[in-house]
Amino acid sequence: MRFFRRFPVLSYPSILFLAALVPACLGCSSGTSTSAGSKEASPPEKVSAVFAPKDGEESQVVRLDFALPNALGGGNVDLGRFDGTIRVVDFWATWCPPCRTAIPWLNKLHRTYKDRGVSIVGVSVDENPKALAGFDQEVHIEYASLLSSEQAEKAFGGIFGLPTTFVLDRQGKVYRSYVGEVDHDELEADIQALLAVR
Repeated sequence: MRFFRRFPVLSYPSILFLAALVPACLGCSSGTSTSAGSKEASPPEKVSAVFAPKDGEESQVVRLDFALPNALGGGNVDLGRFDGTIRVVDFWATWCPPCRTAIPWLNKLHRTYKDRGVSIVGVSVDENPKALAGFDQEVHIEYASLLSSEQAEKAFGGIFGLPTTFVLDRQGKVYRSYVGEVDHDELEADIQALLAVR
């Protein structure tokens, strides 16, 4: 069972929140299995939901005090290494078309901002690590590429659709989050806004 399909016990406000997410989450939350054990999803409509703390509302702090497996092997990566940086954390899967098409642009963001205190972190929810190895030969991921875990998804409050992208400030507070295809200009504007905060 996929970690992002494990729903916690929800309060009534949470149920209303999730109901608002449904149109944005349908694109890559399901698919059909292939012989490789990965999934293929039909291309979704270009929909996304954007979430940011309202005025006066306290931002969620994401505690990333654990490690995740490197997607291509070679042991675990301690997420503490990204502390103090602005983080773009992208939950994705190889069988999700908008997830795949975002990678070249995330590579570009990584090259542009890696020396300015910005970390791009891809977290794959693929069940079969071999699918990632083959995929990396096709579309090379230049930023940190990790495998998800239940702990990782709980740290962000659950993942209910793909792609789901979080922008965290230097203190680990959620500045903005996106469910569905992310507008590139908007995400880069988030990064620039956080870089301007000293």
